[in-house]
Amino acid sequence: MIRIVFTADNHLNRYYAKMTPTQLSERRQRLREAFAKTVDYAIEHGCHFYLHAGDLFDSPHPRTSELVWVARQFRRLKEAGIEILAIGGSHDVPKMRVDGATPQRIFDELGVARVFTKVTEVEFAEFEIEGMTIAIGGLPPDPRLRKEDDPLKDVEISPPEADVVLLLTHYGVEGKIHPKAEEPFLSKAAIAKLKGVDFLLAGHLHRMANLQIADVAVLIPGATERMTFGEVKNAPGFWYLEFRPHRLDAAGPKGPSPAGKRVRHRLRYVRIKPQPMHRVEIRTTDLPPDDPTGYLLERIREVSRPDLLLQCRLEGPLTREVYHRLRFFDIWHVGNELNFFFELDKRGVYLEAGRRPPSEPFAERMSVRKEIEVTAQAMMNEAGPEERGLIEEAKELIFSRY
Repeated sequence: MIRIVFTADNHLNRYYAKMTPTQLSERRQRLREAFAKTVDYAIEHGCHFYLHAGDLFDSPHPRTSELVWVARQFRRLKEAGIEILAIGGSHDVPKMRVDGATPQRIFDELGVARVFTKVTEVEFAEFEIEGMTIAIGGLPPDPRLRKEDDPLKDVEISPPEADVVLLLTHYGVEGKIHPKAEEPFLSKAAIAKLKGVDFLLAGHLHRMANLQIADVAVLIPGATERMTFGEVKNAPGFWYLEFRPHRLDAAGPKGPSPAGKRVRHRLRYVRIKPQPMHRVEIRTTDLPPDDPTGYLLERIREVSRPDLLLQCRLEGPLTREVYHRLRFFDIWHVGNELNFFFELDKRGVYLEAGRRPPSEPFAERMSVRKEIEVTAQAMMNEAGPEERGLIEEAKELIFSRY
């Protein structure tokens, strides 16, 4: 029986601009721990292959400490006799080919992993495991492609004869990618035309999926952690695959044989417990005009916990009077005191223009510069003489960098 762990989108070394250095360090450790669970599982289950479909790192230039840490994990796999095959992803492939190689190439040069790098031709590695032949190929993303381009057009894909053929890639898949995404993706028609490929193993999308397109089974592992608050409903994890010879008299794992092949397969999606994440959505029309800050603080305290990534999203119109009563710094400070990380999202807030009747569909959106002015003025109105000077200096510093 052939045993495989398939993962992608670990985004090690990810940078969060709003986190403190301590928060960022701890958050990156969480990302490493999630990735390590895929390695642990492969070793514990005696896997033959560890497959990675890109975005192991969050950029083409991760810190040296991150590379060293991954090297330790790959060494664990190699010492367990597990073959590592991988491609780069949209984050760790340089945008310009002249910029150099993906960080994964280091492991290829050292003979630790087989990293596929060609974007116009799929190379396949062939293996024989317990009387079965398996071919594994890789097609990394081509950063030169435009939104309307077909990633598979003009790509030479000639799989060898094998009991199982797997193809690693890193593109969105039609029906699973956001309809407004400004990037190339794999259409169902193009996938259906893949000849000789039994499983298309696709990274890039952060939500898991399992679908059948013509004769091709498409597996998307999703990310191993939730990266943004937009992924709050995602369940991170990775795929475990088994292939065994097809015997009609054997009560083996469920799963039909690929067309014309003499193997059966079993799939298991292994979930990884992510760092707790929550989003509180509040309509501005629910804010009490006399104490909007107190109301927000109460809602935040209700859900807060020390290890939580918490976002409070405000949406809707505000009068200038209520806006001036909102003590944003106090809200941010309390949110961060009670949680691992707190973000106050005000992008959906806009100021009502004057005192127009509610029936008039006119509202004035405040620019970032104006919002800084208003917030600074509100803070100075409540501050002492010495603090006012500091606030004014901070405001001017922000404007000089803005």
